[in-house]
Amino acid sequence: MARQLETLFPDAVQITEVDNFEPLNRRLMRKIEQIRAEVPNGRPEAWVSTVYTTLNSADELHKLPEFSELNEIIMRESASFADSLMINHHDYPLRVSACWLNIYGPMDGQEIHLHSNNMISGSYYVKTPPGCSGLMFHSMRADQMLEPPLTAINKLNGTISELAVREGMMVLFQSSMKHSVRPSPTAEERISISFNLSM
Repeated sequence: MARQLETLFPDAVQITEVDNFEPLNRRLMRKIEQIRAEVPNGRPEAWVSTVYTTLNSADELHKLPEFSELNEIIMRESASFADSLMINHHDYPLRVSACWLNIYGPMDGQEIHLHSNNMISGSYYVKTPPGCSGLMFHSMRADQMLEPPLTAINKLNGTISELAVREGMMVLFQSSMKHSVRPSPTAEERISISFNLSM
């Protein structure tokens, strides 16, 4: 009897450890502090958390001179991710459609969501205190099927996976992937820069 197990339609996540990220993060932090002092919280009304975000108040951070180096990394890594997914970004160039700041304080989190009308989404991590929340990914199957009794959770049956994040890490994923951030258990702030790309 022959038996073969295939995995179909996998969800891809690209993780990049940016070289020599410390000077970049120091420069970003100086601008981030200025943004926080000058730009009002753009948190959507539907969000439960009190996280500081510029999502609705300043979502073109990639156009600022202080973000030019990060923008170059975003474009380079997004091109690599697109190549892996066989997305024709040569004839149909990728462009950053939005880029915003997120500062998570104690017990701040983010509900499950996806980024509609985009191709690739991602986050770059500027500050990640020890024990801070990671990035949670949620299977599209999670709310569509009955949960069977399981003897253990693995990559074939799990519907939630938390990716631990570190300073200098960039995470890219297809915008249709549901994701969230669990409430931050740390007293220190967790700071990320999120972005979307379209064509």
